[in-house]
Amino acid sequence: MQQHALSEQIGVWFAPALTKAKRTVERSSHLRLLLLSLASILGCTLMLSPLILLATAAVATLYLLSHIQGPLDWFLAGALSCTSLFFGILSMQLYYSRPGTPSGVSLKEKRAPLLFSMLERRVSHFGITPVERIVLTPRAELILQATPSWPIPFFHRYTLCVGAPSLFFISPGQFRLALAGAFAAAARRQNSVTGWAVQAADDWAIITRSLEKHPALYARIFLKPVSRIADVTETLSIELRAQLQQIQSRWVLENTDESNAVDYLANHVVASSFLEQQYWPMIFKAAERCPTPVVKPFSHFELILERTLTEDAAKRWLLQAQASLDARHADLRDLLAVVGIDHLPWVKLPQRNAFHGIFKSNAILKNLDRYWQATVTAEWDQHHRSFCKKKTRFEKLRERAQLQSLRGESALHYIQLAAAFLDKKDAALVYLSMYKGNQDNADICFASGREMLACGNPQMGHEALQRASELDRSLAIRAQALINGHKQAWLGHGNNNHMNSALTA
Repeated sequence: MQQHALSEQIGVWFAPALTKAKRTVERSSHLRLLLLSLASILGCTLMLSPLILLATAAVATLYLLSHIQGPLDWFLAGALSCTSLFFGILSMQLYYSRPGTPSGVSLKEKRAPLLFSMLERRVSHFGITPVERIVLTPRAELILQATPSWPIPFFHRYTLCVGAPSLFFISPGQFRLALAGAFAAAARRQNSVTGWAVQAADDWAIITRSLEKHPALYARIFLKPVSRIADVTETLSIELRAQLQQIQSRWVLENTDESNAVDYLANHVVASSFLEQQYWPMIFKAAERCPTPVVKPFSHFELILERTLTEDAAKRWLLQAQASLDARHADLRDLLAVVGIDHLPWVKLPQRNAFHGIFKSNAILKNLDRYWQATVTAEWDQHHRSFCKKKTRFEKLRERAQLQSLRGESALHYIQLAAAFLDKKDAALVYLSMYKGNQDNADICFASGREMLACGNPQMGHEALQRASELDRSLAIRAQALINGHKQAWLGHGNNNHMNSALTA
């Protein structure tokens, strides 16, 4: 008890000093850079310690063997030899514990000769380390990814990661600009202290994942301290990383006319939003019916894109990105302010996209389909299992609801699942039934009212939400917001109908 009280007292004494130190670090970018560099240097020393200790023990052993004077010297020489052997084993494991490079469909020069020629010119122009691999990925990205050759933040290998979906959103000219911007960002990382420090922070995360997958003794010994270093460097590098991440887009904006730059940024935003909010949810919807991923999301990507991407959706995603409502584009508003661009308009997809400007056929997309199917198996299986579990749960609740009135958690689950497994008309009957049978439960009244508003039963929806507000005053503001939102949407729909009638007349 006394020790516990003493530790609490010590914590109280040092709390003001720790708070002051934290604020000082947050305010000073130079101090953060210094601490980030020191953390990485300490990590390098830690990871190389087996080599350092091996060299020290070997030199000491050789010295003792050349100056043997008695049994004690022989014992010490034997002990140092065993120590050298131990650290030699760790050093060999260090050599073979190599972090993996980014995965994807590897491209050969005969597949895309134009891309390789562009690559050579960019490497020569920016004076950076040559790129070892080019991979086509399922994501919306165009980045030059550095991977440490060993578990230390030095001696990097470079992989150009080209997101296949993004190529259908930009023109060949915009792709050339984006590629140059990626190399400009890589040059900044390679040729500045800030770039090295941020790259080291990224490397520690890669090294941690590599050690987690490696069964060797070296990995088990160093995994915990390396993960701590990765956490510290991640925290210290947040602001510096955000500044470096803007270099690619800023280079594009500063090295072309404003119209082309605006189009490129808009296309980039729409591409990532289309994939995350529309395309992949639609693709994974197939997991409800099929237990294995047999769909081919890339062979038919262009056709699906042209049929499903709407102008209204694109404009909505651009507005969300500019208002910083989308976490993937949190820095977009600041970037636009720096270069003096007010807003990003949507000008539709390019007539000739970058994919057809680089590749002569769609054959490479079939390889990407196979790669995607192999890598997404676990996630697909999880979606399928989750759907089957929900369906089984819904069917059991439906059977119980036909025999007796559902109450409590069972009623809430039935409301949540009804929209997924019933059409709007039948789901509305479920919501009404749950509300009628649970008018003493605020949560069920609120959930039922919200869903009845959504499926076109405003009268009962308003009644259920008001009942929820009466039972639980903490729900009053949310309930009123839903009611007001529904009224505004209804008034807007009515105005649109009047306008359409006038135009028709």
